[in-house]
Amino acid sequence: MSNTAIAHLDATITHDGKTHTFSQACDHVAHLFDKRDDMAELVLLETRGIGEWLLVLRSVYKSDKQFGQAIAATPLSKRSAQDRNDAMFVANNWDKVQKLNAKGELNSLGASAVRKRLKKAEAVGNTSKGKGKPDAEAQPVNVTATSLANATIKMLKEHDISLADFRKALSAAAKS
Repeated sequence: MSNTAIAHLDATITHDGKTHTFSQACDHVAHLFDKRDDMAELVLLETRGIGEWLLVLRSVYKSDKQFGQAIAATPLSKRSAQDRNDAMFVANNWDKVQKLNAKGELNSLGASAVRKRLKKAEAVGNTSKGKGKPDAEAQPVNVTATSLANATIKMLKEHDISLADFRKALSAAAKS
């Protein structure tokens, strides 16, 4: 948490000099997520546009090597080959990208992560090659009181919050 935000014992939050109720703060954070998701969608659309341009430019050359050499003499050389390839991949697979994005699976992902997510989605549906089983991270997690407590302790340590401070905040939050 930034130094400009303070959680008070009465479950109010002061951020940048303004005090909010817990509910108001949650509404604000939800709005920030929505705003981020909207921006991510715009980034995805821009990535598609970049990819379409790159596909047209690539079509001028017989090989990837020739294309890469031609790009080396332009401002596009400042962008990595991986970024350019990811953009072309997004453009080439736009229908599939849109389907995953409609399910909310691509929010705030960069082009490289979109590529990986799309390939993973295709692999899960491809049972002919033995890839029909979802991997371990797709399995549901059984949350117990002990696992939740351990995760909370870990987060408290990561954010340098004492157990006593957390207990006070938890008690206050439980009363509201």
